[in-house]
Amino acid sequence: MTPSPTRRVAILLSLLGSVAGCAQTGGGGPAMTGPAIDRFAVSTVPFDPNLDLRTGTYTPSGSVLVSYADKGVEDRRQVKLATMDDDGTDFRPFFSGQIPERAKDNGIRFMVFPDNKRIFLGDFVLECATVLEQCTDPKLIPVQYPAEVAGGDHVSHRWSEMIVAPDNRHIAWTTLLSNYSAVVLTGELQKSGATYIIAKPQIISTLDPFQPDPAHPDGVLPKPVLGGEVKQFVHGGTALSVVGATRRDIPDSVVQSLLAPERQAITDTPGYTETTIFSPDERLGITMTTRFSEQTDPAILGLVPRPYPDSMNMGLSMLAYTYSVTGVRRARPGNIGPALIDIEASKTQDNYQGHNLSTDKDWVYRSPMSWHPGGQKAMWQEGRRTGGSERIQIVTLPDYRPAAPVPGKITPDRIPYGSTDLSVIKDYAKAARDIDVKVYGKRSGYITYRRTPAGVIEKSYFDFSDDGRSVYSGTERLAANPMGRSTYTAKLQLSGPQPGRMDLKMTFGPLTGELPAKLIFGPDASGEPLTHGFAEFNGRRIEASSLVP
Repeated sequence: MTPSPTRRVAILLSLLGSVAGCAQTGGGGPAMTGPAIDRFAVSTVPFDPNLDLRTGTYTPSGSVLVSYADKGVEDRRQVKLATMDDDGTDFRPFFSGQIPERAKDNGIRFMVFPDNKRIFLGDFVLECATVLEQCTDPKLIPVQYPAEVAGGDHVSHRWSEMIVAPDNRHIAWTTLLSNYSAVVLTGELQKSGATYIIAKPQIISTLDPFQPDPAHPDGVLPKPVLGGEVKQFVHGGTALSVVGATRRDIPDSVVQSLLAPERQAITDTPGYTETTIFSPDERLGITMTTRFSEQTDPAILGLVPRPYPDSMNMGLSMLAYTYSVTGVRRARPGNIGPALIDIEASKTQDNYQGHNLSTDKDWVYRSPMSWHPGGQKAMWQEGRRTGGSERIQIVTLPDYRPAAPVPGKITPDRIPYGSTDLSVIKDYAKAARDIDVKVYGKRSGYITYRRTPAGVIEKSYFDFSDDGRSVYSGTERLAANPMGRSTYTAKLQLSGPQPGRMDLKMTFGPLTGELPAKLIFGPDASGEPLTHGFAEFNGRRIEASSLVP
């Protein structure tokens, strides 16, 4: 996938030696796994060194779709595609051409349809009369998005991620708006003459996370926030794997049902964990994560769980992502996984880590991730910080006995909580995002939450408790400046059965440059370090000084 402009391939010819798998630790807790994963091995897919590999992903038939270029070709829209086996053999080119650029697009993605005859590129579908492995005359067909998100000043990028359901008809995507917010939509992809149109679109993300509190005239009730960047259709096409938050202010992986307004946390890490791609039987997953990277894991920001981290978020996600993901891909030491996880263990075991699949400090994870249809292998991309060649990595599970793949179902046309009124998107994009609310605890106290268009977020806790045992007191504040310095401070006390505390100041530099979101440790005018302090929760303590700039 071409990296999103908002978030900022060839490969070794000989097969590199496998790395024996074992449980690894990271993120401050012992590795714990369920019974599903025993041994595993990581290896590199051989690729012609006279070509530049760009991306690789498994197809529904088990071959590998690769996008690549001739040496020296830097135009990412000049695309060559081939299929090959994952041992590097049977390389078979079937497409070479220029993918037209369209206003408000977001690069090019390669999402293979379950029918294995089409590839969703974002703004186009590459269509074959046969399966990709036999394709000889592919046709490039434009996709027409709903007018409300296709363009306009209120749209930053028409799509960020787009995915295809098992029924080969329905899709989901995330539209990025000009006010740095986003909406998630589903629709049905229908062929109409020489165009694909997206019919029956509906919004499935939360636009207003608050409702009046009938018990307190000056209060509101936060609602669970649905939506988040979409990653994969799961449960046969009746749910989505998305980026979300349930306990912490830093993202984790969540499954959102399309049958009811429900969501379930798949991962729970204090650091940055963004994507989970499920195996065909949905018992295993592969996920991008900072949990194994102690010096660049932003776990200090998410260690202490906070009430309502979705609707009353402190806005730390972009700083955490830029520091721990973008920065590590460019120059900062560390890794971002991926991790191989047992889904059930990840959902239920405290401090679950899974297995670190990063094998070389000089290579860094890049998307996409995919599973072989047999369920015993998964694939992802890696690149060097210095640029140049990329490579495809495979993890093989020789002892794993997959269950039957989850059968495909028809994704619903009408989602119970979805909205077909897309006219609200323009007003939503124009909203100032000026929030000033008060949330009363179910047992005691309250929280005040202010968010201004100037990038300041303040959250104050006044002996707040929902359960009568865990009580929050203190404040958090973020003053964000993407092109300058952003400062987050927290003086927060959590008392109760799992106590916690934050006495923390973190100052980040601009979200650009070789070390984006650089932590600034130098002194301020009074001589106090611009980044200092700690967070602690339930016996674990993280010092700001343990992180690298």
